[in-house]
Amino acid sequence: MADKETVIGPETRISGEVRGEEDLVVRGRIDGKVQLTQTLTVDKGATVQADVDVRHIVVSGTVVGAIVASESAKLTSTARVVGDLASPRVMMEAGAAYRGRVDMGDIAAARAAVSSRAVQRSAAGEKPAMRPAPPRMATAAKAVIAGKVSAPVAPASPATRPATAVAAGALGPASPPAFPRVAGAMGAMAPAWAKKKIRRR
Repeated sequence: MADKETVIGPETRISGEVRGEEDLVVRGRIDGKVQLTQTLTVDKGATVQADVDVRHIVVSGTVVGAIVASESAKLTSTARVVGDLASPRVMMEAGAAYRGRVDMGDIAAARAAVSSRAVQRSAAGEKPAMRPAPPRMATAAKAVIAGKVSAPVAPASPATRPATAVAAGALGPASPPAFPRVAGAMGAMAPAWAKKKIRRR
């Protein structure tokens, strides 16, 4: 343990890169990157979402990211860790939850791999992939204003429709035929009493 110690309170949140040469106790939240020459302690209830490069690390809270501890790493019973862990000495208490790979070999290679991934992520963040904009659909009103759709035309009357088109049904169903007048159609076939009534009218 170093002589000096920095504490990040439970109501404090830091976004960015944290560097130092003394012990750091996290009781709040850190998002970004942590690089220390001493010990990082993540208390219960604290969250560190960052790549960590330290000498010692003691986790009782939550850490999401790659961890490189040059001397030792300890996960207590309340620890929740998601990410690769590289350290020559790894201690895990019963109840600790961990998901990732553990490397107890070449720490320098693990540190270089973490650095290269960080560089790739930063480069991808500076130059995001350009996605084509979706095509815009023109509404009927806008299309009429732009001259892309002709104005609606009133349907032609039966008198102006061509006979061939009406017969083929190209211009829609023809209007029903008009019923003949009673005097004209029924004059020859109507009985005498009907003729008398028609004549009286």
